[in-house]
Amino acid sequence: MTREIWLRKLRENAPGVHCLTNPVTMQDVANVLLAAGGSAVMGREPSEVRTLTALSQATLLNTGVPDEAKLRAWVLAGRKANELGRPVVLDPAGVGASLFRRNAVAHVRREVKLSLIRCNQEEACALLEERSGTSGGVESSVELEQTAQMELADRLAGACGCAVLISGKTDAVSDGGRRMFLTGGDARIRRISGGGCMLSALCALFAGAGLAPYEAACAAGSIWKESARLAGARTDRAGGGIGSFHIALFDALEELCGSRDESCAGTKEKEQE
Repeated sequence: MTREIWLRKLRENAPGVHCLTNPVTMQDVANVLLAAGGSAVMGREPSEVRTLTALSQATLLNTGVPDEAKLRAWVLAGRKANELGRPVVLDPAGVGASLFRRNAVAHVRREVKLSLIRCNQEEACALLEERSGTSGGVESSVELEQTAQMELADRLAGACGCAVLISGKTDAVSDGGRRMFLTGGDARIRRISGGGCMLSALCALFAGAGLAPYEAACAAGSIWKESARLAGARTDRAGGGIGSFHIALFDALEELCGSRDESCAGTKEKEQE
């Protein structure tokens, strides 16, 4: 499936994503979905998550900053999405950092049928209970060479029965049968908070647009890499810093997805006349 088809399905469906996501990055997650042509709802109260999930085309479970109430909400929302036959994307943020996180994510995996997991190398090792000798934080300190990274993605896809995107300098995508490396990007994306959270949201967005989970991961990963590359080039030309890169990242994504609201530009021009 080509990028043209990916983007046409995204524009045709303009999916909404129920994001039970990391509060540290909620605003950027919402804005990245808007920039790409979708939308987000961010409810995390257990008593309403089933209703909000039913209003959305995909569900994102990001386990950053976990607590017991959020754990209940993740399971309720995930089960509702399963009941409706809609995709569920898991971002196991910092899963290896504590026993509580490992147990919480294990519970979600038992209770919810996942469509796609987006994680870094360290989080993938934690999910498979493989010793990485590292911190278990949200920023991976594991740097596997490409073959080992893809083998890790294959193992995780097999263990969880879903598509997997393991992000890093190169991204590895696998569903246990098909495999793809995604290259490019810009290293500065690691210096803004939530680059992985935003990529997970894009995975959910493309899945909600009707792409199969493996295709959704390939679409989201490749477009995010290209957005970062363009943002880096524009930042360098302008002599900007990391804040400029952050802004340019949203501009590049909007451009690549063809989601710019031309009516806003027209209104501005009329006001200036």
